[in-house]
Amino acid sequence: MSKKYTILGVFLIIIICLSASCSSNSPASLSTPLKVEWTDWPGDYTILVADQMGLFKKNGVNVDLIHYDLSTKALPDLAGGKLDGGILTMSDLLLAANLTDIKAVMVSDNGGQYSLVASPDIKTVTDLQGKRIGLNLHTSGEMFVTEMLKTKYLTANEVTFVELSPDQVSASIPNQIDAGLVWEPYTSQAIKQGKVVVFQSDFISSLLPRLIVFRSSVIEQHPQDIHAFLRAWDEAVQYRNTHPQESLSLIANATSKNASQLNITGKITLFSIADNVGLFSNPAGSDPSSIYFLAGTNRDFLVSAGYLTSPPSINSLLDPTFLK
Repeated sequence: MSKKYTILGVFLIIIICLSASCSSNSPASLSTPLKVEWTDWPGDYTILVADQMGLFKKNGVNVDLIHYDLSTKALPDLAGGKLDGGILTMSDLLLAANLTDIKAVMVSDNGGQYSLVASPDIKTVTDLQGKRIGLNLHTSGEMFVTEMLKTKYLTANEVTFVELSPDQVSASIPNQIDAGLVWEPYTSQAIKQGKVVVFQSDFISSLLPRLIVFRSSVIEQHPQDIHAFLRAWDEAVQYRNTHPQESLSLIANATSKNASQLNITGKITLFSIADNVGLFSNPAGSDPSSIYFLAGTNRDFLVSAGYLTSPPSINSLLDPTFLK
């Protein structure tokens, strides 16, 4: 065999080996990071633990963590392709579906404990009639407040909603608002500042879970990345559940906040992949603990409030295939 053909053969062998190596080992995400939104919600901090512990890299996916003040603010960037995914409330998911093709692949947490805090002169939900309530409009929070008012036969028309984020609520009482919706750590902060908790409800809070979502095109083009992301997330959930103090240190390091500022309480339940298998087990949506039932409840609220004029199919939004 001539020297020319020997060299050509060597090059062909090298190319074949490199191709095999690329196809079997290195996922595309290592060169194209998943851009994933997160906010200062205690459940979202799982993504920080996974990142701090190197769990994404360990599982073979490269992730850029993109911080937003509110997950609602990330919806235009999801629609515009600036984000690949995020950790959204159920209402965010339903609203985003009107902007882009998107799917939820896992329930991240149960939504924690929402609380309505107020000045000490407001003692019951009935006392809220004619008052100003601070909350994030067009969100799951608005659904919580609406359901709260129903417990005393009040409607949203009998109060005034004021757009405010939970970190602004306590300082805005009583000049801008009379009461406001918060969650931890803002609930504890409000109590320390002399506010009182007027209303809490485990049941209503349970209607408002948060979900890990990705654009459908990302799911279709990079399914191995979604699997890897969820494996890393699952490991971080297990670590947070078994090592709460160590996790708090990691979160404090990632957020530049001290542990007392974070104060992660509020009945947050972090869901594992195994938990999600149960949550996704009833597509008919008749079980109140089913994610399909919860999605339908949130969709009905958004439709009745006039925020959702073209309600999406629930089954088309929920994708349990990556839980296997």
